[in-house]
Parts: sequence; C-alpha cells; structure tokens
Amino acid sequence: MRGCPRGGGHVGWAQPRYNAFLGCPKVESSDAVITGILSLYHIDGFMLFDPVSTYSYVSSYFASHLSVRHDSLVSVSTLTGDSIVVDWVYRSCVVTINDFDTIVDLLLLNMVDFKGILGMDWLSQYHAILDCHTKSGTLAMLGLPRLEWRGTLGHSTSKVV
Repeated sequence: MRGCPRGGGHVGWAQPRYNAFLGCPKVESSDAVITGILSLYHIDGFMLFDPVSTYSYVSSYFASHLSVRHDSLVSVSTLTGDSIVVDWVYRSCVVTINDFDTIVDLLLLNMVDFKGILGMDWLSQYHAILDCHTKSGTLAMLGLPRLEWRGTLGHSTSKVV
C-alpha cells in the first residue's frame, strides 16, 4: 500500500471472537481514506476500503435487503480495546467492481456513512494494491488481467469509525 496507514489484527480461535481495527472513533476523513461506489448484489453504494480492518462489514440498513446465508453472534475488538457483539455474519456476498464479481463474508455493523467496509480479508484475497494519494486501487490477481479503479476524490466531512 502506498501512502496508507498501517495496522493489523489477529483472530482469537478459542471463541467466536474476531479483532477488527476499524480506525479510531471520530477521526476526520483524510487523504489516507479510499472510498468509492461499488455494487453489492447489483445495488450501488458507498464503500470504504479499510486496510486497517481485519474483516469486512455491511451496514445494518443494507443488510436488511440481503437474502443470503448468515451465522450469528461473534465478538469484534476495536483499536480502542472495546468489544462489540456482531449479530450476523453474511456469507459469500457478491461485491462487483468494474464488472468483476468478488466474494466476501460481511459482518453486520451499525453505520450510516457507508453501505459497507472492505477490510483486509477482501483486500488480501484479491491481491489489492491501494494508492491513498491518488485514491485508486488495483486488483492484481495471479493469472488474470489487472483490474484498476479510481475511488472517490475530495474530502468528506463525515466521520470514519
């Protein structure tokens, strides 16, 4: 990743507990944030690419429109050390970027600014290269042509959690 903040996480296997680094609460959007309009089950929406988050998320509003298999109750830890209980994990969701379908498991998260957040589980699976300066990204999957996209340019006044 070029120009992006660093972070990481790990999974605790003893219980259904996941670590997710969603950033610090009430941090202003910055040049280090990449957002864009992507399709989730063929419905366009505002998504955040978050290399600091271990997992990917879907908003509770948009999740109400999903009719895919889900599991329940996992615990997620944030950078601040707080834990939140995630009610649902939606399995094998289709996210389309430039007419290319990708698959990701999405944890339910109450948020209003984004339809979803694509974290390291999705970014690493599809060999994503993010350039935070130009707000662009590339999926560089082995054996396939590179898939490039440009995210949303400009500054947002919304808060990133």
